[in-house]
Amino acid sequence: MTALLEACSLSKSFGANRVLEDVSLSINSGEVVALIGENGAGKSTLAKIISGIEHADSGQLLLNGSKVEFSQSRDAIDAGIGIVHQELCLADNLTITENICLGREPTRFGALDLRAMRSVAAKALDRLGCGLRPEQLVASLSPADRQLVEIARVLSYDAQLLIFDEPTSSLSDVEAQALLRLIKRLKGEGVAILYVSHRLPEIQEIADRVVALRDGRNSGELPEGPFSRDGLIALIVGRELSDIYGYRARQLGEVALSVELLRPSMHHEPCSFTVRSGEIVGIAGLVGSGRSELLESIFGIEPPTSGSVSLFGVPVSVASPLEAAQAGMALVPENRKEQGILAEISISENVALSRMASGSSLALRSRADERTLAQQTVESLKVRCAGVSQPVGRLSGGNQQKVVIGRCLATNPRVLLLDEPTRGVDVGARREIYSLLFSLAESGLAVLFVSSELEEIIGISDRVLVMSDGGIRGEIPRADLSEHAIMSLASPHQRIAA
Repeated sequence: MTALLEACSLSKSFGANRVLEDVSLSINSGEVVALIGENGAGKSTLAKIISGIEHADSGQLLLNGSKVEFSQSRDAIDAGIGIVHQELCLADNLTITENICLGREPTRFGALDLRAMRSVAAKALDRLGCGLRPEQLVASLSPADRQLVEIARVLSYDAQLLIFDEPTSSLSDVEAQALLRLIKRLKGEGVAILYVSHRLPEIQEIADRVVALRDGRNSGELPEGPFSRDGLIALIVGRELSDIYGYRARQLGEVALSVELLRPSMHHEPCSFTVRSGEIVGIAGLVGSGRSELLESIFGIEPPTSGSVSLFGVPVSVASPLEAAQAGMALVPENRKEQGILAEISISENVALSRMASGSSLALRSRADERTLAQQTVESLKVRCAGVSQPVGRLSGGNQQKVVIGRCLATNPRVLLLDEPTRGVDVGARREIYSLLFSLAESGLAVLFVSSELEEIIGISDRVLVMSDGGIRGEIPRADLSEHAIMSLASPHQRIAA
């Protein structure tokens, strides 16, 4: 049987950086092929070549056995290939109808045919089986509904092949499951799906076949399921990883962070806890439990309505992030794209900004100092880049996250706060981040982090605080950590003592 699409010996370089080297992949109608690999392995570049956004330096694409060449994404769309990007490309000030038809609006007698546009949008939305209305403004939609609009736009092209590039990175678990059900339905309709993701449970659930890239080359393929987690990890990083967390026990020091009856808002309950030097404390809970709000309140992003924060026994003001940073805290935010990096400027400038923004006495005196600090950050955090002058927006997701962490560490904090530190990060980069956190804790840094992944919470925490309904419901020591123990406290309205 002829494959719907074949990518044959594709190679691609950006300047001196070789991104793809002789990569091949095929996909059949009604098949879900998962494309996996570490951040920077070349997955997104391959997806962009197939969808006409980038052009290969060598190699060829075959569609239904015939060679095709795409000079732009419009050519791929006309051939029935659509891509749903991780960063959605929608116009907030336009309606769903206008977004779906953008760039190919039907006309009648030289004017926009609004009735035909609405018909196209309604047909695409009906195919998704969602309750969205064509006249709704995109600005009013949730992230999950925005993604549905992006999918509807691609489906309106009568796409034979849909490419999903990290589609669930900004979705809740419930929203992600709804998307996976939709993908299964599209597969049943004969649509081919290329699914690029680092989330192994999703791959285990929906993939018919798995193709892996490593350092821009094909590194292996699993032809049929079921796929084991260990097997997928081995394919990604090239070795067995029985424990990617590498937990290391440490000698704990004095109380570094003390939170007393802190109330992030009137909708939250007063929260009290401590974190000691050298300790890694996780905060678990369901979406909406108040975890991120608690971190932001401690760091002064949203000043608390009541309560106090002390560092090493000294009360500190958390009326603003500047005051929190000057007191010795640093925060790695949940949304690195909007809060963690300036994508258009270099690694050097991003790292240097942290010291200027914090009013640090370690302010850099020259461009050479700036580059030296950035180079130290790149080397210590193993950031894969073309150099410290490279814009951060051109790095992979995992390497962007390392730069965010490096920015925070450049201020020499005594307490490090992290909100979803490995969101959008592949398993190899995760292991490096975990190792870094253990090293920081061993040096005496106090670490407090929020994560939605129970396996991660259990894997690296010395102790876990569990939140529900805006309050801390209990504390679980490492010896008693389990998913059941966490969920018994995290379930809404539970009041079980730890």
